[in-house]
Amino acid sequence: MKQIIVALNSNKHRRHSVLAGDISHSETRHICQVYLPEFTALAGECPIIFLKSQEENALESCALLGIKPGQNLFIQQDKWLGGYIPATLRAYPFYLHYKDQLETNPIICVDSSSLSLGSLDGNRSRLFDDEGQATNALLQARNLLNGIHQQKSNNKEFIRCLTEMELFQEQVVVVDLPGNTKHRLTGVFCVTSERMNALDDNDFLRLKERGYLAPIYAHMLSLHQSTNLSRLFKKYQARLLH
Repeated sequence: MKQIIVALNSNKHRRHSVLAGDISHSETRHICQVYLPEFTALAGECPIIFLKSQEENALESCALLGIKPGQNLFIQQDKWLGGYIPATLRAYPFYLHYKDQLETNPIICVDSSSLSLGSLDGNRSRLFDDEGQATNALLQARNLLNGIHQQKSNNKEFIRCLTEMELFQEQVVVVDLPGNTKHRLTGVFCVTSERMNALDDNDFLRLKERGYLAPIYAHMLSLHQSTNLSRLFKKYQARLLH
């Protein structure tokens, strides 16, 4: 079903409900944006890479969840195989929309195709009560979105700092596939150990003072998890090659 993103409204959506904890939407997400606090949790599961956004032509930190577009290797039969689900996926069916490029005063939106009217079953949750007040389910979603909003700004500052220090280098992520073949993902930017080692003491201390060293090393460690993508592909998706 095609997504139609609309602004959340307590009058229009007072009697609507959403499916709680639904991650089936992420089956086709082979890449999703992730934020600094998530780097450590993801470093042992999948590559964390930096890609240029289509809108701003600026780098964004992303989790590589699959090899080909439309295939998320971490979700099989509606179950998440990893230990951590990125916040952008957990936030569904809610999104943040910004009216200005400064990304201030976000508007909470919802995928209208996920909304349902009528009786509730055990897995669906109302968004508003009969008086139009947000339910606990919606309040939890708002808290998650508020965290994402804050982390968007932190991520931009992190990437801006690393870009100024020329720590990013364009690379190719290689994933081994069945039949002794390899999948090469191009247009990927990573922090390299060579460029980290070439930093002068002042820049290294600057990274340390800003708390950037931990996410940098988590990112660098995560690049080895291309082997995990290879394992998941061989186990669940190798048949799609034929």
